[in-house]
Amino acid sequence: MQNGTPFYQKKGWIITAIIGLILIILIGSIIGTANGLNKKEQNVEAATGEIQTALQNRADLIPNLVNAVKGSQGQESAVYGKIADARTQYNQAKSSYDQANSQDDKTQAMQRQDRAFNLMVSTINENYPNLKSADQMQTLMAQLEGVNNRVTYERKQYNQRVQEYNNRVVSFPSSLVAAMTNHQKLAYFQADQQAQQNPTVDFSK
Repeated sequence: MQNGTPFYQKKGWIITAIIGLILIILIGSIIGTANGLNKKEQNVEAATGEIQTALQNRADLIPNLVNAVKGSQGQESAVYGKIADARTQYNQAKSSYDQANSQDDKTQAMQRQDRAFNLMVSTINENYPNLKSADQMQTLMAQLEGVNNRVTYERKQYNQRVQEYNNRVVSFPSSLVAAMTNHQKLAYFQADQQAQQNPTVDFSK
């Protein structure tokens, strides 16, 4: 045995230090990856708020839309019954969004809001194809075009954020951390066929 600390003890300390350093690096990497996943998830939540705002801005035009048709054509109970049904569907979807406990539930509720509005527009288009393009209608069309474009833009932004997040969730080695921290893939905002066509109310035909 040499003077001072025995060699085998020094060797033990070195091994312990190396193991500790590896653990620190590993834990730091896990924490960093988890924080990265959380940030991506927060980006999705922010995009959710933006698209919901756009959907609400469009919904705010519904009374004007209905009143414009009333003013031009008068009351027709069958048609307004369909419009009322669509409004009910929208309100139910909005309530589902407000009460949603998960991101996917919010996404499904937003999709139902989108479909309900498109149903309303389709009902009006089908039953009032020959409305004249009065000033009120022209203003309404411009507003609808603007909010529809906003919904389309925010939907694309939302899906991009979801894709960035999902890529982290499924890619190695972050997928291991995602499994440990219960980060799961999120659903994309799937617009229905009418929404894909960016519906507008064209009363000038």
